[in-house]
Amino acid sequence: MNDYLVQLGRIAPEAVLTVLALVILTWDLVTKGRDCRRLAYGTLAGLGLVVWLLCGQWASLGETGAVSAFGMVTVDRFGTFFKLFTALALMVVVLLVLFDRRERKHGIGEYYFLLIGAAIGIFFMVSTNNLLLLMLGLELLSLASYSLAGFHKGSQRSAEASLKYIVFGGLSAGIMLYGISLLYGLTGTIDLSVMGRGGEGGYPVGLVAQFAVSPIPVAVAVVLVLAGFAYKASIVPFHFWTPDVYEGAPTPVTTFLAVASKAAGFAALLRFVGALFLVDGVQEAVHAYGARIGLLLAILSAVTMTLGNLSAMRQRSLKRLLAYSSIAHAGYVLMGLAVMTEAGFSASVFYLAAYYFMNLGAFAFLLYFEGETNSDEIDSLKGMGWRHPVVAWAMVAFLVSLAGLPPTVGFYGKLLLFYEGVDAGLGWLVFIAALNSVISLFYYFRVAKALFLTEPVERVPNRQPALTGLIVGLSVLTVVTGIFNSALQRWSGEAPRALGISDQLEEPH
Repeated sequence: MNDYLVQLGRIAPEAVLTVLALVILTWDLVTKGRDCRRLAYGTLAGLGLVVWLLCGQWASLGETGAVSAFGMVTVDRFGTFFKLFTALALMVVVLLVLFDRRERKHGIGEYYFLLIGAAIGIFFMVSTNNLLLLMLGLELLSLASYSLAGFHKGSQRSAEASLKYIVFGGLSAGIMLYGISLLYGLTGTIDLSVMGRGGEGGYPVGLVAQFAVSPIPVAVAVVLVLAGFAYKASIVPFHFWTPDVYEGAPTPVTTFLAVASKAAGFAALLRFVGALFLVDGVQEAVHAYGARIGLLLAILSAVTMTLGNLSAMRQRSLKRLLAYSSIAHAGYVLMGLAVMTEAGFSASVFYLAAYYFMNLGAFAFLLYFEGETNSDEIDSLKGMGWRHPVVAWAMVAFLVSLAGLPPTVGFYGKLLLFYEGVDAGLGWLVFIAALNSVISLFYYFRVAKALFLTEPVERVPNRQPALTGLIVGLSVLTVVTGIFNSALQRWSGEAPRALGISDQLEEPH
């Protein structure tokens, strides 16, 4: 019994989130949807408690290292980092729901319940080497996201977004599950750490024995699993759902999908690749196979960032522009994975943290002006920079960071990725990424041009002080963390280190 309680304590953040979800749902049913603002405050308080527990867990893991809970959940600093990322992002999303002028303030209690449900899925998804639990966490996140995307039942665009999301999500889940079943059939285990090392006495078989006997099924299985992650992270060619879903979903939901859900997809991908191919103790043939996977990821990175940036140049909707921008940034994050070293993974994690500040701010800006103009078209921003200078200049800071210019955190994040790419011999990929960064300047600063260099439309300004404060705070963090980045770099470095990745990777033959 004592051992059970100890292990239950290790997943205290997940337990608190589960209780919080049940409380929010019951509260909403009892009040019949008439107390949604208090539900939001209760959600924020619960998420604050989760953040406090995660901070304590981070500190304790510095002394104990990784521990296991119930044989399926791996509690380490890598998972804790992304849990903190998710909880903090969710707090901002809840605030955006409160600040959304176009959102009804009654009868939306399910909003918070579904967001918490998605967070529970993410928490389990980013902290397990067990492929079954990873799949269950991914599906919990997906089911909540489908409902959130179609939350506005009376909106045709919202219903279309949800339907497309379900169709593509179901297809990718089936592909990924088939890949997992192949890996299980080939190796006799669904534990990634055992799969790469092999078992005692030859069972479970491990991947190394299959390379000699049936390398093609192994390659097919790995590619199918990677396809499932590619869908969740909006990586080409599994990106088709992204612009339509981002455009049709409510803006706070789009923010959640672009920040927390995408980061969760990358976190699970990092753990899958790291635990299977790169950790100390994996067999030599498995370790060498990781270089081939790195080359595949490098090609996907180049294609993803190029398609995302070129497609964004043609968009008139700011929401769709940010959707294609998020595809391009998925390509940048993939650069760090393609390096297939601990330092490369750290660079990817740092860039995801940088993306947190600048993308949350950009979507908060979008929400602000949707409340002003009732439109997400870039043309509707004409001259608004002079009427709302504080928010507009904050948006310029986000655009500068998204483009990767100093002194913002986006610049330093790209610099780390470029450095690791060159160091790993991927100079061609760094060149393509630099060229794409130049291309992105054209569409990012088209937004700045609309704000400041066009004639303003006559309109009475309608101030939103609370939302303005949130946007300004995020813009300050975007700049400050770009100048003083040592703490963020240290935290993002400690996360992949918890995976036990070896930097000795052989080149593919």
